[in-house]
Amino acid sequence: MIDVNLIGAPAFSVRKMGDDFAYTGINRRMTELTGLCGQRMVGLSPSLCLPAAMAEAVTARYRRCLEERQAIESEAFNDLPGGGRWWHITLTPELDASGRASSLLGVITDITDRKIAERDQREAETRMALAMDVLDGGFWHLDIATGEMEVTPKLAGLVAAQAVDRMSWAAFTAGIHADDAAVLDLGPLLRGELDGATVEYRVENPRGGTRWFRSRRRLLRSAAGVPERVMGAVLDITEQRRLEEGFAREARTDALTGLANRRGFEASADGFLSEAGAGGRGFGLIVLDLDRFKAINDLHGHAAGDLVLRELAARLRRVVRPDDVVARLGGDEFAILVADVAGGALPYLAQRLVLAAQLPVATPDGELSVGVSIGVARSVAGDGAISDIAARADRALYDVKLAGRGAWKLAA
Repeated sequence: MIDVNLIGAPAFSVRKMGDDFAYTGINRRMTELTGLCGQRMVGLSPSLCLPAAMAEAVTARYRRCLEERQAIESEAFNDLPGGGRWWHITLTPELDASGRASSLLGVITDITDRKIAERDQREAETRMALAMDVLDGGFWHLDIATGEMEVTPKLAGLVAAQAVDRMSWAAFTAGIHADDAAVLDLGPLLRGELDGATVEYRVENPRGGTRWFRSRRRLLRSAAGVPERVMGAVLDITEQRRLEEGFAREARTDALTGLANRRGFEASADGFLSEAGAGGRGFGLIVLDLDRFKAINDLHGHAAGDLVLRELAARLRRVVRPDDVVARLGGDEFAILVADVAGGALPYLAQRLVLAAQLPVATPDGELSVGVSIGVARSVAGDGAISDIAARADRALYDVKLAGRGAWKLAA
């Protein structure tokens, strides 16, 4: 069992004892983080040294880690004597010579500051949305019979860079982005087919830059039900759109490496599959596992491990082509969607990746050596999901590991 006192992050070790678990080691950093007396916890089960709800939750995670025999990650808020903090917890099973998992190592990262920043960002987004409702936008009014249009000067300045109170519909919409031209059609409202509509569009500002607007349009009828006027309320939603796009990117991006995460990988894979299914070019999948990465984490700490992961990600980016997609799926698992597999591209890329990973990584503890084992597969007719291709690539990767690691294999 690993000595948790050699780990440079808050860490603990746990052993399965019958149907329960007992702590076998609590390092000093863990004691400082939690405010609990680590030495008093050694030999005790979670139910004897943690609040009931927390003990039940951590016991379930410990059991799952050992049953699945693979590392699991989770986030949790812990209200302990040391103060309420958010933790990112990584549990890694330790296997004995027979491959049985009866103990595990836990490493904790304090992510409270990140959680606070995320909360502050959500609050800032709400405040910004309220401010935009009040400040950014305006109203317009179109007389259907005469074609005359009245507009609030502030809105005219936003969309046409001229603070006037009257302008033609053509002048008002002249800056709308060509790809959003469909929003110019007021026909259904003018003909009385609709009583209202909401559209979003971009405007190329004459003074430079592109802004996003949301326009809510309403039809006003005469007493006889005849369409007479169309009124619109317009809001500048540029900052809101930027925030949404940023959140969408973050949701698809691995925070540590800047690569696509599993969600981003799956979204890109769907696009590759759709293109291949529509008769487009086939594509390839490269799956990579770092060799000896667990030893780096165990001997040098997770900070060194994170540095190795970031450096490998940078090397992968340098090797692939612009149309390829590189992703970190979790832990030390990476995948690459290869857009063009013509002309021996897959073997060429795989070999370059093996060589790139063999170069030592400079860390504060000195140079660390890692390597990669790689499985490669091509898409074929009948692949209905990325999992079909991944299964072939994973089998090839497994064969490489059995043969000694540090190489690549193309699935048959």
